[in-house]
Amino acid sequence: MNDKIQNFDPNIVDGIRTAFETGYPLADVHIEKLFTAIDFWKHGLEEEHHLVIRLFNAHIINFFTYQEKSKRTMNTALETKDQLNNYIFGLVGEVVDLLKKFFFHGHEVDSERLKSELGDILWYVSAVASLFNLDLQEIAQGNIEKLEKRYPEGFSVEASKGREK
Repeated sequence: MNDKIQNFDPNIVDGIRTAFETGYPLADVHIEKLFTAIDFWKHGLEEEHHLVIRLFNAHIINFFTYQEKSKRTMNTALETKDQLNNYIFGLVGEVVDLLKKFFFHGHEVDSERLKSELGDILWYVSAVASLFNLDLQEIAQGNIEKLEKRYPEGFSVEASKGREK
């Protein structure tokens, strides 16, 4: 057990929760997720703790914010078709070389480089969405809704074969 968990004082959690429940002015409704994470931590459920912390931190940057911030680096001087070609080539090229080396050259995947390349892909997806005035947040939400409908119990080969398009 690591020192943080071993030396964790559960009375602190109770005090914070009491302040929250009595209406102490807190700036963000996501604070409840933090309490849930602390509860998981308190009970040794480390994987659940980390998941809730990620959910809690997700409000820091969402797809809307990402899309708005990434627009400033789009080359809008190009014609629409040229911008689209640039984004499509970028989407295809970013991870292909890294994965080619993994599959065919015996290289290990460098997680930090993969993270960076996936970030570049996210930028290209955002740029294409912006080019056509599509909201990245709505795209992400619509995709999750589609997948939940398509695979209500999670992915299975049977559900994949029997699904409607």
